[in-house]
Amino acid sequence: MILIDALYINKGGGAVLLQYLMEKILAHPAKDQFFFLLDPRFDKLAVLDKNYAVVQNSMKARKKFYKETQSNYTKVFCFANTPPPVRIKAPTYTYLHNQKLLEAPRRVFSKMYFTQYLKYLVIKLYNKNTDYYIVQTRHMVTELTNIGLKDTAHTLSIPFYDNEKYTTGNSKPFERRVKDEFVFISNPSPQKNYPRLLDAWEYLLEKDFSPRLHVTIDDTAPQLIDRVKELNARGARIVNHVYLDPRELYFNCPYLIFPSIIESFGLPLIEAADSGMKVIASDLPYVYDVVKPSLTFDPFDKIAIADAVINAMNPDLPFPEVVTRNDVDKLIALLLKTSNS
Repeated sequence: MILIDALYINKGGGAVLLQYLMEKILAHPAKDQFFFLLDPRFDKLAVLDKNYAVVQNSMKARKKFYKETQSNYTKVFCFANTPPPVRIKAPTYTYLHNQKLLEAPRRVFSKMYFTQYLKYLVIKLYNKNTDYYIVQTRHMVTELTNIGLKDTAHTLSIPFYDNEKYTTGNSKPFERRVKDEFVFISNPSPQKNYPRLLDAWEYLLEKDFSPRLHVTIDDTAPQLIDRVKELNARGARIVNHVYLDPRELYFNCPYLIFPSIIESFGLPLIEAADSGMKVIASDLPYVYDVVKPSLTFDPFDKIAIADAVINAMNPDLPFPEVVTRNDVDKLIALLLKTSNS
């Protein structure tokens, strides 16, 4: 039996990827060889009718589960950054998808990174319990090996994502989309760089230019919500959807603006490109690992962001190109591969 340990996954991008992986595994002829360990908050449990366990998402409960069942597994794939709490005999892979955890050791005394640093210490503690880490990009291989968790021989880049989700559907032709609408679908975590994006929109407003900006800022960042209201009261056009399926915006708006400063994969860049949008993004390595963007900017400079917004509306701006690929079949084959084959 192959264990898919997704105990700490319940929402966000991790849940999207987990759901996709589950769908691919359940459609595979060898689906009965897989067993899922799931967080009780994960809302896709209805798709499973056997071969799964729901366990409280705590270190104590996870350790108890492994001690009681470790002899059942021929392979283990931990889905949420953290290796198993015990060393088991089966080959073990850990999917590390949070670059912020790798940044944390370099920023120990930063309030922004303190919680992430504690999580990193847990990963460091359990590092010996995984044989390999799996990441999505070459950039993440570099980040992980530089910090010394594993060497390059034990860090595998196997990107996977639903590469058909945004290539089918009623996507509006680019020339029929409203020309001055920009989209940034993201939670308001500090690394997403919302404050500087809003600074750029304020700068544009001061220059008598007010393109529409679609965002998703939830109540975990009330100061950002207040900032949006204040800018709108002055004439800005910022629409806060709080949360939504991005498909409608991606299929109808012309531009994705992506100011994030830390990403392990940057899936929205791919989704936007697949949806027929032009991509305006941070001039950082994680971007180039997944797309050739239409235009880039310095994400630490509000004026550079604002200038990119203005320059984006040049009709000669190229469309982005996706440069990564979906290797989900390679991942499943790796997990199914016997140790002596």
